[in-house]
Amino acid sequence: MAGRSPARASRSISGTHPVLSVRTRRVNSQGIPKTKWGVLDMSDGVSPIATGGAGTIFEYRVAAVLLGRLLRGALVPIGMRLPMGWVELQQGIDGRDFDDIVVTAGGENPAPSIEIQVKRRLRITGSDADFIKVMRTAAGVCQTRGKELVKGRLLLGLAVGDDDGTGPLSELTEMARARRDHESLARLLRPGVTREELRIRHSHVVKAVATAVSISDGAQAEALSHRILAGLHVWRVDVGPEGSDWREELDLLDDLASACDRTSSDLLNLLCAFAQELGPRAGQVDAARVRAELLRAHGIDLPLHQNAATAPSSSPRFTIVNHSGTVFAAENQTFNNPQFGR
Repeated sequence: MAGRSPARASRSISGTHPVLSVRTRRVNSQGIPKTKWGVLDMSDGVSPIATGGAGTIFEYRVAAVLLGRLLRGALVPIGMRLPMGWVELQQGIDGRDFDDIVVTAGGENPAPSIEIQVKRRLRITGSDADFIKVMRTAAGVCQTRGKELVKGRLLLGLAVGDDDGTGPLSELTEMARARRDHESLARLLRPGVTREELRIRHSHVVKAVATAVSISDGAQAEALSHRILAGLHVWRVDVGPEGSDWREELDLLDDLASACDRTSSDLLNLLCAFAQELGPRAGQVDAARVRAELLRAHGIDLPLHQNAATAPSSSPRFTIVNHSGTVFAAENQTFNNPQFGR
């Protein structure tokens, strides 16, 4: 995430219990403390872009879109084709490395999860300090939790707003997952096989990884880069007021919001405000908890979403068994050897 993490782990005097610390500023006109990472207060007239807070706003808008998907019973947007089960913010205190947002799939326990690092802007170059930092964190995951990555229990995500090389980076991750090792990937990246743009971007990734972990051996840097790329999933996300992902979520929440005489814009903005409250507290929520909060705080009693996979069929079903042709299996009525007019 751009800026510093709101839920930072520090040690108590005994050195055994992590505690949360939230930086407070002065209070506003209502006597409510302003926080660097809590509900963003702009009453002092300072632009969040000028102060570095724009990245925080961006992260909460990404979180709001994910909370909307959680309410709708939608799939995890990157990395896996499974319905969302939990959304967690600022999970560094629980040992997560890509700690901005963690999305865990619903279903079996332990379910796979994707840890997402959120960046409003990121330059995918070998000299960019933020990108080098992301690669350093990813390298640490490969070292400490490599088995989880290989098994698919853990995925790494990178959600980026402003696009500066994320398209080619996303392609490189798909290529890395399709190739056995770095030597195999290198054969795919030869001139005449893969376009120059991807080869150049791969060299930037390798350079960033080498710098991040102080590797001088080129083969080792390429091997580690392949492991990182194979475990990484890139999400180019546009959540500005007119952004494609924001507007899409507005459209998809419309039925849910209309059932409560609210607009989808009302609902999505409330989810964004809820994300701002969750962030400093390292919040962890499933759909039921989000619904309960909307009811408790705003009197919004959302109807339960029914997945298409589990919804009853709206059309009658029947069975036709024709022993000389196709058998249609269904449930209400059975016609044996029907005679059709010729």
